[in-house]
Amino acid sequence: MKLLNKNIATDKLHETAATKIAGVIRQTQNWFAEKMKSATSKWKLKQQWIFLCMVCIIFGGLSILAMANAFRKTTQNTVRPEAIIFPKHLHRDERLIITDKEFRQVQDFKQTHPELLQQMPELADSLYLIEQIYFSQKNK
Repeated sequence: MKLLNKNIATDKLHETAATKIAGVIRQTQNWFAEKMKSATSKWKLKQQWIFLCMVCIIFGGLSILAMANAFRKTTQNTVRPEAIIFPKHLHRDERLIITDKEFRQVQDFKQTHPELLQQMPELADSLYLIEQIYFSQKNK
């Protein structure tokens, strides 16, 4: 029963908020209508019709323009991927050079920590890759 009472209470709250918002909108429209009536009350009927037509043309044109812009393809708001920029110290043409000292360090590490290589296969793969690069640059 409490769930139903909560729903009724929130519905009443929403309804009263909507009523107040509608009242404010209605008051604003009435205020604007009164101001326009007082500003144009001295105009002749033909002047009022011309003014009404001008307002309709201006705001109707702006509405059509806004709708047309929604369907027009714009390049300003689109996200375009950019080419990957390599840091200045890395170039595609330079190869990774492994020195003899680094190769000996890899060999020493493999001999001193064989259990670590079994526990971490990714580390073993990396060390194997370093060895392959070293041997390939020695063959050239």
